Amino acid sequence: MPSPFRLITVAFRLTSLLICLTSLAAGATLPLVSRADRHPNGRLFLRKALTSGNSSKPNSAAALYKWNVDDKQLPLLSLPVDRLQPGFDQAITFPLGQFSFPIFQALNYDDEHGRYLLPTLSSENNGVHFIEFEPGEARNTFTSNDGTNIKLIDNDNLKTIRMADGARYTFVRYPDGEYRCVGIKDARGAYLNLIYTANGLTLHGIVDSVGRTVTFNYASEGIVSVTQNWMANSEGLSKTWMVGEIPAAAPVINAFISPVSNARTTEMVGTKALPTNALVKSYSPEMAAVDKLLASIFGGPDAVAAGSGFEPAGLAASYPSYRGDIIGDDGKVRRGHLSFAMHLYGNYDGTGESPLYVPLGFVSHSDQPSPTDGVVTFYYPRLGNLSDVTLAVFHVADFHLSNEAGRVRIGNLGGPGGSSAFYKHTHIEFYRGNTGLPTVSARPRLRIDPVTVFANTKAAL
Repeated sequence: MPSPFRLITVAFRLTSLLICLTSLAAGATLPLVSRADRHPNGRLFLRKALTSGNSSKPNSAAALYKWNVDDKQLPLLSLPVDRLQPGFDQAITFPLGQFSFPIFQALNYDDEHGRYLLPTLSSENNGVHFIEFEPGEARNTFTSNDGTNIKLIDNDNLKTIRMADGARYTFVRYPDGEYRCVGIKDARGAYLNLIYTANGLTLHGIVDSVGRTVTFNYASEGIVSVTQNWMANSEGLSKTWMVGEIPAAAPVINAFISPVSNARTTEMVGTKALPTNALVKSYSPEMAAVDKLLASIFGGPDAVAAGSGFEPAGLAASYPSYRGDIIGDDGKVRRGHLSFAMHLYGNYDGTGESPLYVPLGFVSHSDQPSPTDGVVTFYYPRLGNLSDVTLAVFHVADFHLSNEAGRVRIGNLGGPGGSSAFYKHTHIEFYRGNTGLPTVSARPRLRIDPVTVFANTKAAL
């Protein structure tokens, strides 16, 4: 079962997913979201120009790629142009029955309803479709509720999706809590191994069962080139495709402001992609002011907070910039990873250190951080604008309590479950009542938007 650390899983991934998928269906390019801390999450833009699996028939006029799983004399992916458009990677899907699975997306857990959700595209119309897996009769087994009879086997940190034709998709939980696809075995036995960077946040490459490789080369703005290696007629071949600028004719992408440099300054960092189904269409100066306030309450002088649905711009290559509420293809609102929670980072790109603080005024607290996610809870009769509030701080490192300049230092960010080689953060949630750490199923109805706790009003947002 999912750990508390994956509270907003469904939201983050769903957001990320829908971003990616909706954008794809809409002909744009974008990301998605989910869970309470490693959630979160989907990632770039998608274009409608897709091919489905091993078929060479494109779903639109200009196919971006096709898989060459069976033709071992060709590179694993056929990329029809020498210079790719930014966001092309989010259009890469692999056949999954009557659907297509975007390999840059993650498996999501809906803690409110106790089900798993896998973002896919319909092979018929490229529409976004979530395969929902409900608990089955067999222990640790979930079954799709749409009549496709797809099975999900839950082995704690390892999830396996099994198709009726024998195909399998394996997902592993990485340090940030996301369940990412690490392996695909198709019905004919061909196998793809998906390899991630050291911090587990980005897909670095793909290797198939005959040794062909696809490598995604990253810079601060995301993927800048793709390199493929393969054998043809006993000769080793290699080719690199560069990723160019978005054409001037492409749709204009919304700009948003993101906190950079330190908790006291906020500046425009450029344009970022937003999902077409996002409830919040831009990151406003008011949101930036709230995040600045949250950083000053909980972090050190260089801390950056993300409490208004948007991550810092420095994380754009690893996470979607928007992690707030989205509207699904079924018309339902799905909560984002940061819809009713906040993240705290040591700096704008999530790699820095920071002391961790909580406000004065709590009357009780847990004795020690929990072993899995380093969670410490504090109960406040009054906190900010609200009464009767429990504050839960996830991923607390070096736990101790000491009064420092009107705040209580509780340690450092990036404790258990909150850091990897190049990623450190703390996840913070607020609950109604003296709850301690609620059960995973109870958290959705108890969570409070951080903005309402400390801002004068949310109407301005």
